[in-house]
Amino acid sequence: MPSKLVILVSVIASCAVVVGLTIFLSLWYTVWDGGKEDPVETNDELFYRNVIDAQRIDCHPESIDPSQSVCEERGCFWKNVELDELAPLCFYPPSFGYNSIEHVTTELGWVATISKADIVGERGYGLPIVTLKASLERQTNQRLRLKIYDAFSTRYEVPPESVNIPTPESPPTDPLYDVTYTEMPFGVMITRRSTGITIFDTTIGGMTFEEQFIQISAALSTNHIFGFGEHVHEQYHHDMNWKTWGIFARNPVFYYGKPWNLYGYQPFFMGVEEDGTAFGVLMLNSNGMDVALSPMPAVTYRMIGGVIDLYIFLGPSPESVVQQYVEAVGMPMMPPYWALGFQLSRWEYNSLDRVKEVVEEMRNAEIPFDVQYGDIDYMEGQRDWTIDNDTYAGLPEYVDQLHNWGMKYIIIVDPGIKIEPGNPAFDEGVENDVFIKRPSGDEYAVGEVWPGLVHYPDYTHPPTVEWWTKQNKQFYEVLKYDALWIDMNEPANFVYGSPEGCPINRWNNPPYLSRFWLYETDGGHIWDKTICMDNMQAWSRHYNVHSMYGHSMSIATRTALDEIFPSRRSMVLTRSTFTGSGHYAGHWTGDNKSEWPALGHSIPSVLEMSMFGFPYVGADICGFFYNTTEELCHRWMELGAFYPFARNHNTRDTIDQHPTVWTDVATTSREVLLIRYRLLPFLYTLFYHAHTEGSTVARPLLHEFPTDVNTFTIDRQFLWGPSFMISPATEEGQLSVEAYFPEARWYDYRTGREEDAKGRLEVLSAPLNYIPLHIRGGYIIPVQEPNVTTEASRQNSLGLIVALGDKDNYAANGDLFWDDGQSKDSVITGQYTYSQYTVTSNSSSSSLRMTVIHDELHPTLSYDSVEILGLGAEPTMVIVDKESWTDVSFNVTTKVLTLNNLGLSMTSDHVITWD
Repeated sequence: MPSKLVILVSVIASCAVVVGLTIFLSLWYTVWDGGKEDPVETNDELFYRNVIDAQRIDCHPESIDPSQSVCEERGCFWKNVELDELAPLCFYPPSFGYNSIEHVTTELGWVATISKADIVGERGYGLPIVTLKASLERQTNQRLRLKIYDAFSTRYEVPPESVNIPTPESPPTDPLYDVTYTEMPFGVMITRRSTGITIFDTTIGGMTFEEQFIQISAALSTNHIFGFGEHVHEQYHHDMNWKTWGIFARNPVFYYGKPWNLYGYQPFFMGVEEDGTAFGVLMLNSNGMDVALSPMPAVTYRMIGGVIDLYIFLGPSPESVVQQYVEAVGMPMMPPYWALGFQLSRWEYNSLDRVKEVVEEMRNAEIPFDVQYGDIDYMEGQRDWTIDNDTYAGLPEYVDQLHNWGMKYIIIVDPGIKIEPGNPAFDEGVENDVFIKRPSGDEYAVGEVWPGLVHYPDYTHPPTVEWWTKQNKQFYEVLKYDALWIDMNEPANFVYGSPEGCPINRWNNPPYLSRFWLYETDGGHIWDKTICMDNMQAWSRHYNVHSMYGHSMSIATRTALDEIFPSRRSMVLTRSTFTGSGHYAGHWTGDNKSEWPALGHSIPSVLEMSMFGFPYVGADICGFFYNTTEELCHRWMELGAFYPFARNHNTRDTIDQHPTVWTDVATTSREVLLIRYRLLPFLYTLFYHAHTEGSTVARPLLHEFPTDVNTFTIDRQFLWGPSFMISPATEEGQLSVEAYFPEARWYDYRTGREEDAKGRLEVLSAPLNYIPLHIRGGYIIPVQEPNVTTEASRQNSLGLIVALGDKDNYAANGDLFWDDGQSKDSVITGQYTYSQYTVTSNSSSSSLRMTVIHDELHPTLSYDSVEILGLGAEPTMVIVDKESWTDVSFNVTTKVLTLNNLGLSMTSDHVITWD
């Protein structure tokens, strides 16, 4: 028997052999297997291990309670969040998407063929379209286009009859951008040349392209994002903390406080860097869309049809981004001068006698007032092109009387045509086959709105436009209206889909329907409160063109008015809008509430619609739904006097809210509207620039001071153009306003006194009858002695408010566009007068030059007064056109110099010098 020592030695020897053999085998494996080390992590694995919450792009967006199994079946990652509870648990790996397999250079850029990276086990909402084309066009120095579409089959795209962004024949000579792309996965990066910053980067993964679900994400260079609509955005600056907004035309009710999609479809946004440079992005698509904003920062588009069609605008300033966008989709319409006056409406005055009483009250109170509206209660049975001869007998004669007073009358016209054989409008509609059809093609779609069961005109069908024009023209022979207000054109429907509902099919029941589109109280169908999506229109199936219904109605209505008024301007006011609708119509922001939050929220809504190309925009003053209060209406009349479109409007079964209901409201309304009417030459000139250059009228401070990050979140103050600042009180019981004054000279509008505030907040007194108004130094504003109508005001003398700029040189500038206020295409025909004003200084004196640049109108008006704000001391001499002028006054407290009784012809050049 071996001794214990022998056994121990043997065990040690055996262990040594094992260890040695292990080392040998390890070395042999390393040498003979090519020196392989541990497997290297793939990009996907590395991303999964190191991903932070903000980098996640949601792969399970339809549910707030996602499923891990469904997530992983889609080829996506599932992982608990680290810190951000709002971040998605299910998210895309970097490799998810398409790979480039071919790349061909073109005259304007390139076309790539891209193929689905891996279709095994990857299903989202349908089978993927495996092979796509991606085209990049460098269209102008400031604009490029990225389009991704099916390589082999034609898919629906936004028709060029709707929005036609021209494609140039030759490439730009000096683009502001560079474009690069990755092949695996395919993605495009847009970089601003001047800074080297990549502003839009689609390489972050997750691109999906299925028959009824398309998704693309882009990392952005900034989290300062503005735009997307139409919604009630409580702030102008977007919250990027996992916010999703649905974009799909809807007719909601009592929508304030809800993140619902509203009447219009506006898939455009702007990003602004903290150095003030800006870019804009349009997704030209009309199918139902989600826009998800995340803190990467990134934007994710999800669409249920069409193609990816992105237009990127390089600015570089915020205002120039808007101008480039609006130029591409269609310059805004030029409103007639009278449309800038105050307007009054309500649903159900109940009788013409009551309308007369209200108008008489306003006239007796001498409140400026230009337009009275007729809502559906003027109609017989709420049918278009009829008059209720029981309650509105004599309406045509009364409209003639309004015209004699220098006023206008606008009527509402809805799209729903009552199914009523014997009614000429209905019979002619059937005869001309103008209505939207059921999928079978031999029946018309049926809905229900005010007159009862109705058919809906298909405005994308040319014979419908002819029929629509004829009906409106015939009614004009009965009632001499001045413009048309079109409503319920999402299209709205009181029954869901149709009286029988909608058939179950891929159009009415798409595989993806975001929870963010839906009302919390509705059925959760895409056809809730509208018509079935499988109905057919000339442009396409309603599923594709639903959100363009109001747009097509605006185009048809503009066509009708052009024939009714061949030589003078009219106006379309529409509720539902689409990209480019501002070329044809103005817009009001819909059925708001008579509640304090709605007052403040109206400002971001107006600013956003201005960004979308609707300079002629406003909210219902004093609110539409519910009973207003005296204080709320008081404050709203103050603010509403400075909406570009100023109309007080409310619903039936509520109290009256026109200004004369309350004595104090009437007094304040008269005061603020007289200010508006005094400023109308300035406002009209801003609309001229909007019409010819695409600039904004109502404008956020951000647009004028983009390098001041404090302005990025200011949305309870706004500007008219670059120079007139409005700072309203928007909260109940508020008696002061905390206003921000960017770095410039600012003058109180009423007194002319310079504010001792630059680049800081200032608390301003704002009693109930007062709204703070300021003029920016360096600008000259034309004004006119006001009257109670625009027609009467236009006969009065003009004046200038000269707000001097920098104290070292006093430089200032301004301009005035003036035509007859109503002739069609006065800009094109040249029938206008255009003048520019400049102030320059030298060591001994300063001069105001008034120069006529263009004059084929030859108006007989004259400048009667000039106010000069911001002088350091009283001048020793004032010379007007080389003659000493003594009819002057100088306020030593406010430092305002006023020149009176000038009588300077509007059509001549003038020079005013002081020292």
